[in-house]
Amino acid sequence: MKNLLAAGAAALALTVLAACGGEDTSTAEDPVDDPTTAESSTPVDGSTAEPGGFPAFAPEDYSYVLEVICYCPLTGPVEVTVEGGEVASAVYTKGGHGLTKGDEAPDFMRKTINDVIDAANDTDAAEVDVTWPEGQDYPRSVSVDQDKRMVDEEITYIVRRVQVSAG
Repeated sequence: MKNLLAAGAAALALTVLAACGGEDTSTAEDPVDDPTTAESSTPVDGSTAEPGGFPAFAPEDYSYVLEVICYCPLTGPVEVTVEGGEVASAVYTKGGHGLTKGDEAPDFMRKTINDVIDAANDTDAAEVDVTWPEGQDYPRSVSVDQDKRMVDEEITYIVRRVQVSAG
């Protein structure tokens, strides 16, 4: 029986490896580098879309939902409340995967919108990709790759449901 299983596994492995081979010598192109797929990101007030040129978010009292996409433990949507320009609270909006709705978020997820904009303005990063809808006072998303030679250090911030406090 063991010999039969070993023979079957070997045949399967050879089939998979044969499927990977080929005569094609052309170089694959990365669709991310295709300029036709890039989304326009024009910040408000005529600032440039180059890192270092995005304007600050003026309100100091607001709440919003932040999603952090990274190779980080326990990420999920977080409701961030900012008072006086500082994070007053940051709690998970959903449960699951080891999280409970309402739990305090870890420090790396306690970000103001200006912290996210600071990431967009990081001129030392290898690559920064910002989606900033025209006429909006804050970016929709900011993706930062600190070093092209490293993996797993990229981070993306997604900003949603911003509500400025009346006052």
